Amino acid sequence: MMSTNKDIAFKDLQNEFEAYTALVLKQLRLLETVIENESECQLEGYITEIKKNEKTINEYEIKISESVINIIVLYTPVATELRNLISVYRVSLNVEKIGDIVINIINEIKRIRDYKTFYSFSDTIHDVLIMSISMVERALQALADKNMDNAIWTIKNDDIVDEFHRSFVKKIVKKKLPHVKTHEEMKTFLNLMSIASNIERIADNATNIAEAAIYLSVGKDVRHKHVDLDSLS
Repeated sequence: MMSTNKDIAFKDLQNEFEAYTALVLKQLRLLETVIENESECQLEGYITEIKKNEKTINEYEIKISESVINIIVLYTPVATELRNLISVYRVSLNVEKIGDIVINIINEIKRIRDYKTFYSFSDTIHDVLIMSISMVERALQALADKNMDNAIWTIKNDDIVDEFHRSFVKKIVKKKLPHVKTHEEMKTFLNLMSIASNIERIADNATNIAEAAIYLSVGKDVRHKHVDLDSLS
């Protein structure tokens, strides 16, 4: 009976986790739609849906954390099961952070008043957002199927997003801010830099998920270490 109950508990946790990550991926795709949609009148509907989903995401994170603790306390998991639980717990925190970052970006977009300036940069923002979303998707896939190639790809691409952020902010500070003509234009450039910083944080959390996937697959903690990633594949 104990073994059966444990199996059910693990299955329930897996179902909760899959629904949780699917909802956050949906949030990212809705955010992509907001960034690429140049119709101001359509933004409110997408933003309302994103904010409604955020409440469910927070509820999932709490429920998953409680489920992990309950399984550890009630069923004394063996080493491989414990590694799985630790990975799920670590990833659930990063997924919740990604959900929060989506809300941060939405709030920055809502503060924008100079949409002409914003949309002049939206293609660039959209491209790096797509990269960050792909990193999250492939990191979660690596966790699901223990695919080291997806995990390694995610970690390596974090440097690309970091470089985008540095060059984007540098471009605005050196080439745009000195020539600002209105207060609204200035505020929009600040909004754009904040959006870029938040997208970089999405990529950072994707990298953390990929590191958790490596830990789950091979039992190696690669956080804060110089590791030959190619040797893991």
